[in-house]
Amino acid sequence: MSSDIFKSKGPGIKRLAAIGVVLFVVSAIIGSLSPEEVKETLYGSLSEKVREIEQAISGSGVYGLLLLPLIIFGNNLMVSLIMLALFPTIAGPWLFIAFQGFATGAIIGYSGIDESIRQALSTIPSCTLSPSDISILKAALLIPHGIFEIPGISVFMAASARLSFTLIDYVSWKKGKRTERPVFTQTLRSLLPAILIGAVLLLVAAFVESFITPLVGFITAIALCSK
Repeated sequence: MSSDIFKSKGPGIKRLAAIGVVLFVVSAIIGSLSPEEVKETLYGSLSEKVREIEQAISGSGVYGLLLLPLIIFGNNLMVSLIMLALFPTIAGPWLFIAFQGFATGAIIGYSGIDESIRQALSTIPSCTLSPSDISILKAALLIPHGIFEIPGISVFMAASARLSFTLIDYVSWKKGKRTERPVFTQTLRSLLPAILIGAVLLLVAAFVESFITPLVGFITAIALCSK
């Protein structure tokens, strides 16, 4: 029996992952346009998580820097595994990734972040950033790890959706609407390479977010302040 998920019935994992990326991005745009109260609430929730991470690595020196990407990876992997486990709900994985995108867009669009950025850069002489400059800087703080993290999460969403399709096929078989019985374990085995790829993308994203994104953000801020 072939374990190639790309040959199985229904949308392939690549197409589903691409749809997941688009859904995330569209939801992020919608989130950026949400009411300020919603943005503030979601930002407050993120701030709590950030404080927990800071407490976990504080006082650890170099070890704390090495621990940071592992904590970020662990959090993202947990979110992705929850999304994977939602496959019996059918709509759950789609709603989950849409919410993640919405929350990301809302937090990025929160005016409080703009003010925090301005305060952080106020120590640089004659550094006055326009709203467009702030948008560029926020993009610089998101894109480096986002190009790995969003596809990584989307792969888990796609895997969850494939399991949902197999479950639907199984129910159809039980009702006599299909002659061929779907093999759930076969689908799960065929998804393991994709899940591994998703996990690797999340791991790379965590290291980029910890070490590369801050550097890109710093260089971008200096460039914007120097123009």
